[in-house]
Amino acid sequence: MNEISSVQEKVHPEVTVNLKSPFFLKYIFYPIRAGLFGFSLFFTTIFISKYIGFLVKNSEEFSVDINDVILSLLGFVLLGLIKLLENIKPEKRPK
Repeated sequence: MNEISSVQEKVHPEVTVNLKSPFFLKYIFYPIRAGLFGFSLFFTTIFISKYIGFLVKNSEEFSVDINDVILSLLGFVLLGLIKLLENIKPEKRPK
């Protein structure tokens, strides 16, 4: 039996993003990668300092709060912004 479909498909133009384009790498990928490194660096520092404080009985309990994660976001913003500004500044051309 032949079936007739009444469903019509709308054709949308495809949007493609070249992930190896210099613009994407320079202004989006590298700053986000540096930000993730900054976040992990700050979070690891906070985590280790809290753990050492727990080991030397400076604090009664070992816990990581949401405030520690928010403070680590500062590392994401700082290192991401530094990398972005490094990429934006004009390159010096030799004379």
